[in-house]
Amino acid sequence: MKPVLSALTLGVLASLSGCGYLMGDNGYFRDRGSDYQQAQVEPRMTVPADLQTRSIGDLLPVPGQAVAAATGEDGFETPRPRPMLASADSSVFSLQQQGSQRWLLAQLPANEVWPLLSRFWSDYRVPMAEQDQALSEFATDWVDFSKAAGNPLVRRMMPLLEQGRRIDDEEQRFRVRLEPGVNAGTSEIKVVHQNRDIGDDDSQWPSRSDSANFERGLLAELETYLNQSVSAGGSALVSSIINSGPVETSLELDGAGNSVLFMNADFNRAWSDVGDALARADVLVTDYNRSSGVYYVDLDQTRSEKKEPGFFARWFGGDDDDKTQTPDENQLQVRLTSGANRVEVSVDAGFEKAADPARARELLERIQRGLNEGPNGGAVLLPR
Repeated sequence: MKPVLSALTLGVLASLSGCGYLMGDNGYFRDRGSDYQQAQVEPRMTVPADLQTRSIGDLLPVPGQAVAAATGEDGFETPRPRPMLASADSSVFSLQQQGSQRWLLAQLPANEVWPLLSRFWSDYRVPMAEQDQALSEFATDWVDFSKAAGNPLVRRMMPLLEQGRRIDDEEQRFRVRLEPGVNAGTSEIKVVHQNRDIGDDDSQWPSRSDSANFERGLLAELETYLNQSVSAGGSALVSSIINSGPVETSLELDGAGNSVLFMNADFNRAWSDVGDALARADVLVTDYNRSSGVYYVDLDQTRSEKKEPGFFARWFGGDDDDKTQTPDENQLQVRLTSGANRVEVSVDAGFEKAADPARARELLERIQRGLNEGPNGGAVLLPR
């Protein structure tokens, strides 16, 4: 025992003495913050008398046909860029992203988008705190999601709740701002989400959304609603999506013997209804990709019983049982595919990788039960 302690003591002393070698004034990692005080001023560089100086020209070529812009009475005004050509089948409203910033690009001026946004809040029955057309800004009231489970917008936001987050003691609100677009005749819709503890008096809007998932979810809902409103010439189609009963479904086998759930609805309706059904079935949605029509679910845990790793589990990798689990058995993909006047809902283990038939059929049956319950089935399970 004594030799071990002696060796340990020598090791500690050696490491302490090495600190001066590494971090001291003459060490390798010394503080260089005051080196500028010892800098020497060198004399100005001069060109020898027998040499000539020559200015460096433009490194990039200047167009030969460049014409000076005319200056008006009010001075020079930078012209707007020429609008990009949009394809014939492009959507009027499209989701844009640059880094962590997201917004909706509308191929309509702001004065035409404003009434559509106003109708969105009315159709979704969201209480408004502010609606200022002069500022082109909407602000919702604070909403307790745990007490507003029947609200159409809340039902669509709940599946986007981050894993491990609790909102039963929080309230949420959104701000939607309408701004002119870069190109003439366009506008941009930007969303900010804020949450606070119930009873808190914080009313200052953050510079960035408190929940990126909620921001992205509201933008996706706005994109669907506004595109349908423009194509349908009004809110009749959207209102029918929000207020109608459950769609007709049938669980069948395809030619390969795989279980497939057929829904007699368009893709937008099916996408939102499947998300609601997963929430009612208490299935944990870890992520989603609306463009690909995929919900990523984890059957190893439920939305109401999310397991959070402890401090030591996060640092040292968790239990040994977690290492022996096969992710493909518990993490599945619910895929929606548009067909002829209906949507096919299937379950995969990955891209072009079939899931266990029994597990896939069980999940589709849970989704079908959630669809048959409808929005008023009272089975929405909120996080505890």
